[in-house]
Amino acid sequence: MKTIYYSEVCYGEWSFYIAASDKGLLYVGSSPKRFEELTDWLDHLKMETELVRDDALMSLYVRQFEEYLSQKRQSFTFPVELIGTPFQMDVWKTLLTIPYGETITYGEVSAALNKTPGHARAVGTAIGKNPLQIVYPCHRVVPKTGAPRGFRGGLPMKKALHELEGIQ
Repeated sequence: MKTIYYSEVCYGEWSFYIAASDKGLLYVGSSPKRFEELTDWLDHLKMETELVRDDALMSLYVRQFEEYLSQKRQSFTFPVELIGTPFQMDVWKTLLTIPYGETITYGEVSAALNKTPGHARAVGTAIGKNPLQIVYPCHRVVPKTGAPRGFRGGLPMKKALHELEGIQ
């Protein structure tokens, strides 16, 4: 059985759940927080888990999120544990190359992975399953029209992250 620790990030208008294993951060929820989102994600992992609230153990993660939300940090330095298919993990790792305050298109992510433009839809699907939103900044990926849409955390959260980072 895998123990998953969780806590809440509550900073200003922001509130979301985060979860980690002994190896690192596994999951970042949507703001405003919904505990069911976390438990539903765990159910989809298809492994036996025990969910334990541990605010002390999670304090490193919470602190870095608070620093990000207060614009004192632009990236994260804590360990992570990615759980996904090899393709999903390649897509998510590509998100780390997008500079703070900038956006790229789904097609550009596809091109960075040496895929054809036709793979943009598959890239979008993988991005939609990103369990570490904000940390792996899927909010920085936009359609070629530039208008934000399709974000696991919801459009209000994506727009708020754009405002935070000064994205027009």
